[in-house]
Order: sequence, then C-alpha cells, then structure tokens
Amino acid sequence: MRFDADLADHVDRLMSIEVPGLGDPDRPSSYGVVRGWSLPRLVPMADVLNRKHWAQVRTGVYAALTDGAFVAYVGSVRRQEAALAPRMRHHFRMDPRRRETWTQLALIELPDSLEAKAVLRCEGRVGRALDPLDNERLPAVPGRRPWLPRARQG
Repeated sequence: MRFDADLADHVDRLMSIEVPGLGDPDRPSSYGVVRGWSLPRLVPMADVLNRKHWAQVRTGVYAALTDGAFVAYVGSVRRQEAALAPRMRHHFRMDPRRRETWTQLALIELPDSLEAKAVLRCEGRVGRALDPLDNERLPAVPGRRPWLPRARQG
C-alpha cells in the first residue's frame, strides 16, 4: 500500500479517536500525519538517522517506507528523550536487511502527554490502515480482531 494523501487523511481520521481535537476544523491541531502541503512528508531514512529531520520527536507513530512509498513497517515511540533515530538504529541492528529497503520515514505526531496505552492503540489503528509488509504483529485495538500479517511471497 502506498502512503499517499488519501491514506494520510484516513490515518488522521483514525487518530482523531485517540487524540483530542485532531480533525476538528474549529480547533486546528499540530498533531497527525506530518505533511508538506497536502501530501505526507516522506523523509529519507538517512536524514532521520543523522538527526536532520524529526530529531526532537519523543512521541508518535512512524511508517517505514520503501523507495516507492510502499509501507514496510509501522511502529511507535513514546520516550522522555528524542526517540526516532535510536529506534530506527535498533530496527537495523535487529535485521540489517531493513537498512536496504526502509529508505523513507513518515511520521504521525502525537502529543507527548498521550498515555502509553493510547499511543499503542494509535499504532494498532495506523498499522491496520496501512497493512505493512514487515510487521509480525500490531497492538490490539478495542473492538477489532487481532491483526494478521499477510503471507510473504517467496
């Protein structure tokens, strides 16, 4: 699945369940899918690792993307310090092949005050909407069946 403007709008609608004010036209929010104009902002993974982009992000849901903007992985961070670069490095240590395929990152910013359980629900909702290629599991979402990864071609 490609991460495009329509999918970003869908993700923001899903996040409005967990993030107060998100999607309310009378109360603009700085949270949700980070965009450049209307399209989701896709940042080169190298810029995230080198802390050129999103260096101060502590709370959010991220989507690791391939060159074609296909969603490879969905995860979340909620830490007291900057979180994205260390989290990506951890992923690459766990599976070095990911460094070759995870070339871009999209971010759904969340308030640092959001509870840990709510961040995980956001990750679960976003993951179900984006249907990532490399996730083995996603957090539970109330009222939804457990997510099952799609069969790998191979």
